[in-house]
Amino acid sequence: MADPNPLASTPGALRRGAALFDQGRFWEAHEAWEEAWLEEEGDVRLFLQGLIQVAAGYYKAFVQAQPVGCVKLLGTGLEKLRSVPNGIAGIALGTFIADVERSLGLARLWAAGGAALTLSEAPKIGAA
Repeated sequence: MADPNPLASTPGALRRGAALFDQGRFWEAHEAWEEAWLEEEGDVRLFLQGLIQVAAGYYKAFVQAQPVGCVKLLGTGLEKLRSVPNGIAGIALGTFIADVERSLGLARLWAAGGAALTLSEAPKIGAA
């Protein structure tokens, strides 16, 4: 019988990662989610990988000041997040995706010579 809650083994890592992400601690969020990613499969694994890549993209922006790396990671993370069901893990994924898309657009402008992203332009996930 399939587990009715595929995230049953990952809720702690997901909550820790979301809290860290919302605090702007993107690398730490990445690390928290990676613990669960190593254990999961299917949509859950893809979802976690998308979150990990988005967090790494913001890390590139705010810690390493690398707009090209930021654009690449936000884009690949978004591809994965778009392919999983909205509401997975209790997250309003549609809203989160739209927010990441907005900051991706700003990151593309930054990569083309515009102003750098600011932390206020990074979305929040909220409690998972």
